[in-house]
This record gives sequence, structure tokens and C-alpha cells, in this order.
Amino acid sequence: MSAPAGPPEAAGPPTSAADDTDRPLLRRILLVVAALRFVIPIAMLPLIPVLQRDNFLLLLGLRPGKELLLLGGGRARIDGDPTLLEMWLVTLPFLVVAVWVFFAVGRLYRRALREGNGPAWLHRAIPAERLLVADRILAKHGPVIAILGRIATIPPTILAAAAGASDVRARRYLVADFLGAVAGFGTAVGAGYVLGQAYERGGPWLTGAGIVFVVVFAMLLTNWIQREADRLPDGPDDVPDEPA
Repeated sequence: MSAPAGPPEAAGPPTSAADDTDRPLLRRILLVVAALRFVIPIAMLPLIPVLQRDNFLLLLGLRPGKELLLLGGGRARIDGDPTLLEMWLVTLPFLVVAVWVFFAVGRLYRRALREGNGPAWLHRAIPAERLLVADRILAKHGPVIAILGRIATIPPTILAAAAGASDVRARRYLVADFLGAVAGFGTAVGAGYVLGQAYERGGPWLTGAGIVFVVVFAMLLTNWIQREADRLPDGPDDVPDEPA
């Protein structure tokens, strides 16, 4: 007669790729999307002059950076094309969905990211030193930093990966990140719209001054976030865990 089975072990959140061998297809899909989100904006750099003139929406959809959102806001004010709705719809996949994929990758590969034994391209996309900074920022401010980070110049993919590799609740962070994406989009496009209006009324000098103001504001906000992270003496490991 067999001995009675002991109490079942508590199941915790996945800590590495090895913990998710029952979902290899999901891992592959997430890694492919994350790789595309990392590579495509870089590959678009030499095509910016051509696409900016001939297919601006395609360029914006594949490289939704703040500089192009500013330009899009200015074009919307001066030419009426593209519209704000068109810009939001084409940027949504890379600006929101693909960033959330980095959160999932961080959750699946949390141990590999911290120990440096994951795929080589993944460590290039999420450098260890940037992951550490993002860890400290999250430890200091929690998921709300996703909102400020979107307005500043903190890469949302790295911040999302750090959040995924931490014990922050997924729903709480992703909601904050979506609100941050809306805020970052609105801030950049809105600033571009105002700068377009300034160009119509005051010419290139007033527009140039406005661009300098926007850039300096983003840099100051980023530096403040960085200083706040640097005030943590021992990193995020001393922060109490929160259920994933």
C-alpha cells in the first residue's frame, strides 16, 4: 500500500525560461515580437528621409519616437495630415502592444536576465546596467513611474522588462503603462501641434525655441528620475515582494 501523498507544493511565478517548458510556442512568439520591436526602429534609421516625405504614417508606425511624434503634431497643425486619430492607431502596436511583450519576456526570463545567461540579442536589447537602473526606479516609485517614464526619455521596453522581472502585479503595471503611453503620445503630439502653430505665427526661430524647451524638459525629467533611483543605497532587492 502506497504512502499517502504529502501536501502539494506552492506554485510560484515563473523565474526563467526553464520554468515554462510547457509553453514553448508562446515563448517563441514573444521573443520574435520583442526582437522585431528592437530591430525594426533601428533598421528604419536610413529610411527616415524617404519615408518622412512619401509615407510618414508607415515611418511613425514602425518608429514611434518622440521626435517623429513631434513632427507629426506639427504636420497635423500645418497641413491637417495626418490626423491625430491616424497617428494614434498606427503607433498603438509598437507603442503599447510590443512594449507589453517586453513585460512578458521579463517575466518569463527573469532569472536569465539577472544572471546574464539568456539569448545574446536579449541582453543587447535589455542591457544589464539599464535593467538595474529600471529596477531601482521601480523600487522607488512603483508602477506609476511607467507614466512619467513615457513622458521622459526612459526606454519603455527596458522599464517594462524590469517590471516583468520584478514581483509587481501585471495588471497594475500594464494599466499604468497604457496611461503613460497615452500621456507620452499626447504630450509629444500636443507639443508638436503647438510648435506648428508657433511656426505659422512666429516663423522658425520661435519654433526652434519651443523644440529646445521640449527637449530640455524631457531631459530634466529623466535626470530627476535617475537621481531618485540613485538615492536607493542597496537596490530594489530590499523592497518587500509584491505578488505577481
